[in-house]
Amino acid sequence: MLQIIKNSWLDFLIIFLILIVNLFWLPTFSFWQIYPKNNFITQNDQLLNFQSPSAPIIKLVSQPVLNSNNYILIDVDTNKILTSKNMDKKIYPASTTKLATAVTALNLYPLDEVITVDQAYDEGKTMKLQLGEKITVKSLVQALLVYSANDSAFTLANHYRDGVTGFVSQMNSLMTKYNLTNTHFINPDGLHNDNHYSTVYDLSQLGRLAIQNFTVRDVVKNRSLTVTDITGQIKHEITTTNELLGVAPEVIGLKTGLTPEAKGCFIGLLNINNHLVISVVAQSDDRFQDTKILIDWLKQNVFWQN
Repeated sequence: MLQIIKNSWLDFLIIFLILIVNLFWLPTFSFWQIYPKNNFITQNDQLLNFQSPSAPIIKLVSQPVLNSNNYILIDVDTNKILTSKNMDKKIYPASTTKLATAVTALNLYPLDEVITVDQAYDEGKTMKLQLGEKITVKSLVQALLVYSANDSAFTLANHYRDGVTGFVSQMNSLMTKYNLTNTHFINPDGLHNDNHYSTVYDLSQLGRLAIQNFTVRDVVKNRSLTVTDITGQIKHEITTTNELLGVAPEVIGLKTGLTPEAKGCFIGLLNINNHLVISVVAQSDDRFQDTKILIDWLKQNVFWQN
């Protein structure tokens, strides 16, 4: 009888010790230390403070009349199409291609990665990179977006482990990822090729994607820059190809394009009453005047409401 009582007390003691260990040591009971009790309240406060983007309201007094028959305006926050014409018609993007080149390069390389110029490239507009010059990805992207330097585009693409062809494949993969299926690139600089094409809608989406990158947003607002090799000895003075920058106050970027086959192209980043809009004109005989017309139309016909 005494032995049975001793065994019962021993069993009770073991069970009690197990409960104590669970209470103070197992991770389950440290939950409130990892996740404070007020965490749910804090998250809900953040949800309550969230404000949806202002919705653009279109008066639509009349459609804009441009030199170009291919254009689009989209509200950046909501991606709403404000006006368009032939937005899915095939056009040649010319050097607006370089916006895709920049985004691809920024996805593949660190900004401070140093590239050695090991191959000359002198087709079209160039910044005159020197053979053997060592220059950072950031400097090449600056020259690409501000000055539209073809040798910068080629050097960034040629640096890829699979060469220019592999880099362009990455550019096309970027378009596929975002379902921009009416765009196809053959080269990184936009030199004409019948199989190198896009649409103003796809270019507007490329612009909207590109400005999510801080480097792109920061670079495209510059009217001029000096970029150098890593020693600071080789200097490249570059000026923007965006003739509206600093002239039309609403224009704060983005990328130009021009070839005989493509005519004039321009993806614009516009600030209209503190609301961002992407404009695209293509196949234009006067891309900057057409963009001014779109700006005037926006100011007269579109307002934003919370």
